Amino acid sequence: MSITFQSIGTIHTPYFDLNTPHQPIPNAPGDFWITLNPEYASALETLDTFSYIYVLYHLNDVTQPIELLTRSPWAPETEIGLFASRSPKRPNPIGLSIVQIKAIQGNELIISGIDAYNGTPLLDIKPYMHFLDSKVDANNGWLDSLPESKHTMAHVLGLPHNHDHDHDHNHNHDHDHTPLEDNHTRYDHNHTHRHTKHLHSHND
Repeated sequence: MSITFQSIGTIHTPYFDLNTPHQPIPNAPGDFWITLNPEYASALETLDTFSYIYVLYHLNDVTQPIELLTRSPWAPETEIGLFASRSPKRPNPIGLSIVQIKAIQGNELIISGIDAYNGTPLLDIKPYMHFLDSKVDANNGWLDSLPESKHTMAHVLGLPHNHDHDHDHNHNHDHDHTPLEDNHTRYDHNHTHRHTKHLHSHND
């Protein structure tokens, strides 16, 4: 069965292919906004009563072949099923992101950072509703079983975090020893990681 979608607008970002992050970064630098086609402007009525929205879009630049088994850039050593991943190489290349609404001006929505190329075709907008969409018992699937799951998730979210280093500590290295909540001593190198310079496309 053939299904046809029409773009209802355009997503504008500072990203052009190589610098697109894996996931939306709320406080990412640059301007992020959605231009809705004028004929749909009235459909934005009362959308400004919500804090967050789902943005669905067409991954129109994805040309790689579909891989039913894939490896996430978050854990390249782990093979997972395509539908257990957020890889853009999908049977139907549809992207989904949750972003914050900052302002609505006519047929334009000013939003927080989104993981989409500049010029990405918009397919739909839906409100994020806390009482429906926030699941208190949700887990992180296979990510929870990774040996360094908290570290991996910090990378995904672009959060500051400490790094473990496996090297001979009999050498004279000047490190600040920072005890963490898990009672292990790690070495604080003050690394802050942002995912605005990784080589990949759209969501993972």
